[in-house]
Amino acid sequence: MSDQTIDNLTRALEGEYAATYAYGLIGARVSGAAQVRARQALTAHRQARDEVRFDLAALQAPVPPPAAAYNTDGPIDTPAQATALAVQTELRLVRNWAAVATTAAGASRDRAVRHCQECATRATSWGSPSQAFPG
Repeated sequence: MSDQTIDNLTRALEGEYAATYAYGLIGARVSGAAQVRARQALTAHRQARDEVRFDLAALQAPVPPPAAAYNTDGPIDTPAQATALAVQTELRLVRNWAAVATTAAGASRDRAVRHCQECATRATSWGSPSQAFPG
């Protein structure tokens, strides 16, 4: 794979790390069906994180560790703030995965497209308007 693909995979991994952090906060501030949705998203992002870590290791590329904390652009004290963070998190990942899809090939490209679609779908489930080209 090209250096650009490795850079894009690294950015996607960093986004997945941020998503797993964010969904820990989100899940603590929402309840009911939203909390179930947050747990499902956390599981999906953990799986995506593990897949991209494996891909980078298979390419013998550096696999950066997660940061201790991530910027949430403000406090996450209410369900509305948690919902806004979920939308923001998913839309950022749409861009990251779309970038991977533009430079990857084969199964890696297919996986990037799938993750991009899943993130866009989750963003709309949290209340983001649908977009022709999310992100």
